[in-house]
Amino acid sequence: MDEALRRGNLSETPFATVLAGIWREELTGTLRVDGVGGPKSFAFENGQLLIDRASLAEKDFLKYLLTSGATDLISLAQSEEFAERNGVSIIRALLEVPLVEPGRLWALLEGFVKEEAYALFDREEGEFEFGPLRTPRGPALISLFVPSLILEGARRMTNDSVIARLLPPEGETIQGLEPYFLDLLDLLPHEKYVLGLLESPGTLSDLYESSDLGKRESRRTLSVFLCLGLAGTKPPRPKTGKLPAEMSLADMDKVFGIFNAKCSYIFKYISKEIGPVALSVIGNSLEDVRSRLDPAFQGLELKADGRIELKSLLKTSMNLIGDENRRGLLRSMDEILVAEVLAVKRTLGSGHESALVRSLERIGETS
Repeated sequence: MDEALRRGNLSETPFATVLAGIWREELTGTLRVDGVGGPKSFAFENGQLLIDRASLAEKDFLKYLLTSGATDLISLAQSEEFAERNGVSIIRALLEVPLVEPGRLWALLEGFVKEEAYALFDREEGEFEFGPLRTPRGPALISLFVPSLILEGARRMTNDSVIARLLPPEGETIQGLEPYFLDLLDLLPHEKYVLGLLESPGTLSDLYESSDLGKRESRRTLSVFLCLGLAGTKPPRPKTGKLPAEMSLADMDKVFGIFNAKCSYIFKYISKEIGPVALSVIGNSLEDVRSRLDPAFQGLELKADGRIELKSLLKTSMNLIGDENRRGLLRSMDEILVAEVLAVKRTLGSGHESALVRSLERIGETS
């Protein structure tokens, strides 16, 4: 992780940027942020934000229960007394008294940690430091997908100066990107609209002018897209620039080889958890999208190791067809990978998706 993201001040590095760096690099440790309202600490494991016994700020959580109307002062006192008398955690005490049922308590825990984080997105001051876990952690009570947390936190931002620090100069050219976790985010309709505008690269000022969302809301949406990697800056291309007329067989071997390496990795990942039925799960995910794929992929076959085999001569096709069809083939590869990741999410739960996605992004990056 960049040293500027390990320690610094929110006046220079916005909280959203710090979170994105921790997630991208799959870091394990504790993030401490000082400032108004006292220090706040967040525990991470492999880039995922989690709460366990050691990381839970019990007094703050009890205050949250009280202010949210989930309980009253007398009931909280009874729970604290029970925890102290029996030497158990406050979470167990709240359930043993009983004060709240498990499903409701876990929802309150998730709401608490999210609100603690959301309060920092607009913060302009405060030292932060990321370091090792301060105490050995136990089983996670809550594990959060950080990109979704960043997305919601940015939606709540009102501080224009912080938003501005997340954006490049208005003359910079930006374009939409398609990371593998894109379909794992619940984008709102207006966010999908802005993402659609980014399909054609242009400067920030051009986008503000063309966006019916208006400059203020477009800036907010773009700031989180850039932070998450849903959009990125791009140097201006000459007006006469075009895609290469052909891709060499070596280039195509590399593209398809990386694609298949990712397919194989997904299959191995889910196989470790559910065994032989994994082939059926992956196969069903492919059938769900087959009709939307490029004709070259219509006859695909799923091999026993999770790789994709095509009946058509894909490599030859890539050298003979035009730019748009070539892009269609690449989009089909992306759609297959997203479908398989979503199959893992549905089968194993959301706790597995972020680790899988980050591992996929590393495959082929040094090729």
